Amino acid sequence: MKRATWNAAAVAAAIAAIALAAACAGSEPEELTFDVSVGDDAWSVGGENIDVRQGDTVTVNVESDVRGGFHIHGYDLFEVAAPGEPASIEFVADATGRFEIMLHKFTLASDEAGMDMDGGGSDHGDMEMGSGDAAESEVRLGWLRVLPR
Repeated sequence: MKRATWNAAAVAAAIAAIALAAACAGSEPEELTFDVSVGDDAWSVGGENIDVRQGDTVTVNVESDVRGGFHIHGYDLFEVAAPGEPASIEFVADATGRFEIMLHKFTLASDEAGMDMDGGGSDHGDMEMGSGDAAESEVRLGWLRVLPR
């Protein structure tokens, strides 16, 4: 009877070791690419979230039907996309959490006011608008979720 108990414990330990190895197999950082299409104040990326793990290298390619700035809050990443002029943002997902992804639509008035990409001090990282602030509209597209590794 003692041998049967020992065999059962050995089998359980082996199963636990295999499960742990399988869980750890995906722990290396990955290079992930997401192709995003923005249109009609919405995006298509396969859901409301871009889900990655801490340490992953992430590339987000953006095509938009309107001229505007694609912005990831918390990471202070900003690139301009326009019809026929896609944008690409690449970064290492080093901070965990949930980060809002916005499209800042530009109108003729905001284009004429000009973007000051080195201005600082605004709510949007290093993006600062001139006198055309009211001409810009913000649309929340979704969320970047960075899970701990």
